[in-house]
Amino acid sequence: MYSDILTLCWSIKEVNKNLADRKPTTDYSITYLKNACSKLAGLVREAGKSKPGAVIEVVDKSGQKKSIALNDVAEMLYDARKIMELNLIDNISRWAKSGTSSGGK
Repeated sequence: MYSDILTLCWSIKEVNKNLADRKPTTDYSITYLKNACSKLAGLVREAGKSKPGAVIEVVDKSGQKKSIALNDVAEMLYDARKIMELNLIDNISRWAKSGTSSGGK
């Protein structure tokens, strides 16, 4: 599960990075990002079910650390503003990496 989450996070970051190098985004890229975030939301939601009480640490705009439940993070993945504001993809990636280093699947 963690490796799937890491792969999706990497893919989302790469597509986003490539879009920054180009003129206005293509419909295909936007559709891909929406679908990838939706799939990532499903994986995060699944992780939340298998690890109740698990949270992801984020830093909000005011610099305050927050712990957000996985199910709430999954819902935020449908809101582009929240994804950017809370740097969700990087935070999810960091969380998944810590899961793989602690022996998770």
